[in-house]
Amino acid sequence: MKEGFYFRRNHLYYGTYNEKQVSGRVNISKVTPEHIQTNHPISDDDWAVRLWDNHSLLEPEYADLQTMLLKMGMFMNLSPDQEVDFSIVERRLDISLPKELKRIYLAIQNQEEYFTGTEHFLPLDEIYVEQRIIVFFKKKRTPIAGYDLERGCLAEYYKKEWHIEWGGICCYQFCVGRMLTLAIENRPVFKKGRCKGKFVTTLNIERELENFCNEDYHLLSEFHVYGIAVLYSNDGLIAWIRSNGFYADIHAGAADEAQLEALAEHLGAMEWK
Repeated sequence: MKEGFYFRRNHLYYGTYNEKQVSGRVNISKVTPEHIQTNHPISDDDWAVRLWDNHSLLEPEYADLQTMLLKMGMFMNLSPDQEVDFSIVERRLDISLPKELKRIYLAIQNQEEYFTGTEHFLPLDEIYVEQRIIVFFKKKRTPIAGYDLERGCLAEYYKKEWHIEWGGICCYQFCVGRMLTLAIENRPVFKKGRCKGKFVTTLNIERELENFCNEDYHLLSEFHVYGIAVLYSNDGLIAWIRSNGFYADIHAGAADEAQLEALAEHLGAMEWK
């Protein structure tokens, strides 16, 4: 670990980061004041690092994660404030669980829907370590995702091997994404669809959906995964929309059919499969 300046979403911070995850360096002498998120003194000779997208949790991201989980508790079955004793699993595995995994498990513990589907989080007493990777998510009996203890980042299992995609999402983004997907699919009414019109050609779907936010529909702005946006409503609706410039898919879950039809009318050009 190293202490110094780093960029996160084009804002400058000063703090601790994993030096092994540095992807490049940038001179910070021309950083504008509105992009500086630190009171640490800056000189013209200072440099800041950029990190790979798949990196260990940074302190500003930890604050965002806590805020995001509290917000998600408004429209999902989560208990982010409950107490969980992690010492048992840590003694069994002889490791310290990373704090992003602890926050995730604090939120989903005792919520059955996250542990029982085809794709599921492993209960704490079933988490295991192989090849220095904490395995916490599976599809049936096959590992899907884990936390690489040596590199402090998300590891994904495919072709019978563990892989690190440095340009991919990080561990807490994977976890939150799967939590959202599982919550949507476990709603009383669940539908998939395809958007039309402006949603198809936009690359920044989150920015596009800001225009559809009002007193009823809100954007989960803390979920920063490019090409994906999450809408929720006062009725507990979740809509997960992904756009890649060629098509835009939507997955939505609600308490009843009427809520999904209201969402479709609000968004405009879209149709359910």
